[in-house]
Amino acid sequence: MNEKLITYLHSVYPELPIDTNFIKGYSDDELAKIERLYDIKVTDQLYDFLRCMGRCSGGLFGDVPLLFYRDQWSVRGHILFQAGFTDQLKKLQHYELTKQKPFFISIEWETQFYFLLTKSDNPNLVYHYDENEETVETTQWTFNEYLRKSIDLDTRNYKIQVTPEQYGELINI
Repeated sequence: MNEKLITYLHSVYPELPIDTNFIKGYSDDELAKIERLYDIKVTDQLYDFLRCMGRCSGGLFGDVPLLFYRDQWSVRGHILFQAGFTDQLKKLQHYELTKQKPFFISIEWETQFYFLLTKSDNPNLVYHYDENEETVETTQWTFNEYLRKSIDLDTRNYKIQVTPEQYGELINI
């Protein structure tokens, strides 16, 4: 368990009750499988996050907007989603981005997509794809900063209480 990451994320909303007994990540062997399955490179902040709480955050996040905890999605659904939006970047002629292995992490307002370029010089930088405008831009956030923003805005204002056992799966079928 990565106490430093948990403390950093929880500090933006310290009154949020979380249960560290539920926090669960992926093993290094499972992360290697995720890399092969999604054709990405898991490093830096994404590695720390997936290793620490990729399956369950103990109540820090619900299934909105992060994709990791969508328990209604099958592994196949996650893979198809990732492939579909990588194809969308190709249709917009962002070939340089697709070569850097995008990994979509979040959907906001049904048309705003956030992703990392896992094989780039800065794999922690979050990118934004606006489906309405068909534009892609760099945000000012690192992955960890985006996660804190999500806790502050989304978890804090989530209509349904986020439960500590909110669970998702990227690899096991």
